[in-house]
Amino acid sequence: MRCHEIQTTLGNLDVPEFETIPELGMATRLALHLRGLPLVKYETLKLVASHFLNVPTIAVERIVRLLAEVEFVRLQQTGSTIKGVLPTVPYYEELYEGLGQFASSERSFNETEQLTLTLVERLAKSPEKTDSLQNKLGADKALFKRSVQIGTKGEFLVHRRFRGRDILINPTYFSENSEIFADAVAASGAKAVSGLMKAVRQSQGWPLQLIEKGKRLGEFDIHPDQLQLLKRLAQDGVVKPPTIETTYAGKNHFMFTPTPSGAALTPGKREIYEKAMAIVAAIRQGQLLPRAYAIRSPGAVLYTLMTNLRLGKATREATQQYKQLTFLRVARLRDVGGGFSEVEIIDTPENREALKIAYDLVTDGKPSGVEVDDGARKALQESQEYVESLVSSAEMRRRETVQLSDDQAEQLDLLFLEGISK
Repeated sequence: MRCHEIQTTLGNLDVPEFETIPELGMATRLALHLRGLPLVKYETLKLVASHFLNVPTIAVERIVRLLAEVEFVRLQQTGSTIKGVLPTVPYYEELYEGLGQFASSERSFNETEQLTLTLVERLAKSPEKTDSLQNKLGADKALFKRSVQIGTKGEFLVHRRFRGRDILINPTYFSENSEIFADAVAASGAKAVSGLMKAVRQSQGWPLQLIEKGKRLGEFDIHPDQLQLLKRLAQDGVVKPPTIETTYAGKNHFMFTPTPSGAALTPGKREIYEKAMAIVAAIRQGQLLPRAYAIRSPGAVLYTLMTNLRLGKATREATQQYKQLTFLRVARLRDVGGGFSEVEIIDTPENREALKIAYDLVTDGKPSGVEVDDGARKALQESQEYVESLVSSAEMRRRETVQLSDDQAEQLDLLFLEGISK
């Protein structure tokens, strides 16, 4: 839900035009962190929501009652005073759908909010040329400029200039190697980049060698300019894709959509996400570039690893195929003799989560749950005294405000002058 993405990036920044976006964004963020938890004391929830999730204390009750209205929580009350919150939050897709339906029937977005949501949605697929995007949307020039100003100030939009063209970027999905993507859009247009990202999303972890050889990625034809972009990401990008080198298939780069950030991936899960990509690369190596016997069902193999933390079958290829996972402390290789080795996952919570993300990437093209702050979830289950100690040891945060537009400032001045003259 784009409201969550925007509000999480804004943090403590207030935008004069935003009313519904912050409310729904905070509701989504709180619901994501409550999902699956037992009864939470309301006073603890208030502290965690404010300290970890950037929900102002004065807004917590309103957000909690909104979640109760959509039946995502049940409230324990004494009279009208909330004492406890019992989460009944559904799974991710149902969560977003439920809040989306509530927004469409019970809330409305003003013109600035509507345009902002459209911009964020469009730019999640690919960066775009600023002037082309404005023309495509048919947006009023002043309103478009204001929405971009809010986005760049709030850091959920980024402006770059390449080849004499202004480019807008959604940093949640294109923060890494953004210059390469911006340059590609300036040269070939947003359609080529968005089409490539769609193809990669449906075939996460595909080896560049095979894409280059067949000029195809899954069901999509890959054009020369798109192939050039993939090569630049593999060779020149600040963040390079996972690489596996074997004696029988050479050196191969395994391509993924850009690693998300911000609202889509909490900082604490970045290393876990990178482990997940390395796992997928190892599985794709066995599926698409095997020495002898190919993996037929990558999803099934990953499910076995998730369930058993081992494959239970030694192979001659395992040593080279899974070598990178040993460096990352994801797996160990057990030599069973005769050149055969068996892969075993090192049992840690981080590695189990990396396996789940890897499974999501292969089966669905995108992971779920990576936007949740584990520290916040842990705090929700602790005592009020524990959370208070965390809050008291942190610096007091100051709330900021996006500067008013010239028209808004002028109107405000007129109101003050009228008040003084009466």
